[in-house]
Amino acid sequence: MRFVVVAVLFVLSACPSTTPARPTTPTTQPTPPPRAPDAPTLDVVRVASAGDLPDALQPGSYRIHLIDVGTGLAVLIQGVDFTMLYDAGTNDRQEKPSRVTAYLAAVLGPSGDDLCGAPSQEPRKKIDHIALSHPHFDHASALDTVLHCYEVGDFWDSGKTATTKFYLELLDALARTPLVYHTAADEPQVAIPTWKRYSEGDVVRLGEGAKFTILHADPKASDANNASLVLALELGRTKVLLVGDAESGERRDPSYPVGDVEQYLIEQHREQIRSDILQVGHHGSKTSSRHGFIDAVKPAYALVSSGPKTYGKTTLPDREVLDELTNSGATVLRTDERDGNCPVKNRIGDNDDGPGGCDTWVITIGP
Repeated sequence: MRFVVVAVLFVLSACPSTTPARPTTPTTQPTPPPRAPDAPTLDVVRVASAGDLPDALQPGSYRIHLIDVGTGLAVLIQGVDFTMLYDAGTNDRQEKPSRVTAYLAAVLGPSGDDLCGAPSQEPRKKIDHIALSHPHFDHASALDTVLHCYEVGDFWDSGKTATTKFYLELLDALARTPLVYHTAADEPQVAIPTWKRYSEGDVVRLGEGAKFTILHADPKASDANNASLVLALELGRTKVLLVGDAESGERRDPSYPVGDVEQYLIEQHREQIRSDILQVGHHGSKTSSRHGFIDAVKPAYALVSSGPKTYGKTTLPDREVLDELTNSGATVLRTDERDGNCPVKNRIGDNDDGPGGCDTWVITIGP
């Protein structure tokens, strides 16, 4: 898939991180690679305040929001006739679920009560699909609040079980919400009134010209990261790959051979993982993004969602992964560029004290 890229960038300020050892990249966007003149356009915007948000979508267009939630992941996908949320969580103690709900309210409009960022007396707005890649706090901590604030049609879960308090509370909220619960497990962990089991290869229509295909979910994986629900989206003529925290093995240089889920995706779905936009696995960790995998995907844009909280003793993303992505020709968009000192005083969700909210990236896909 080849397309023309038109970059529109709101550069608010360039401030250094307070953590010198952390990898940094320029706050101005690298020059995108050339694309075929008859291909769809991509407009890229950095968003911090509501005034940075692009205009309403036009028919035939789609939008990807890499929401800056600090140390975590949340991706909103939009068409004129659907909305989908892939993960919504953060590991930062100061960062609250209101960061996500405030952003959703700014984009989708006010919905729900006082817990919801921008309360409304009108019926709750709808999110057609929510997908949780795997049951880790940095991917799911805001989802129970989202369920409270929005009318959700379908919820997609990897089926990987967890005994953590937040995940059991999420399952309880799902059991009390009138939606369709989809799982790769033989049955849900709790009694949910309406549920369906899905299989690898299933194709789900999102809206006009848009769909996703399920490429991977392993409820029996020993590691929750490798249970990740991997989705290949087709938004018109543009392809997007969402991999959650799917890994390739232990922390190694990207030059090491692929393994684990990345190897599986290459072997079983080589054609389908070829994508224009890649959500980079495991927040840019060296557990993922081997050279062989990046070469198979060949992304023009690589979305890296990370923050200051350490994973063990490591602050992500790893420099080696960023270099691998850049050397492959991808334009890297990161949510952590100004975590150390965000200059925006009215950033979306600014009632939170955490590092998120300054570097959300919005990609509008033209017809």
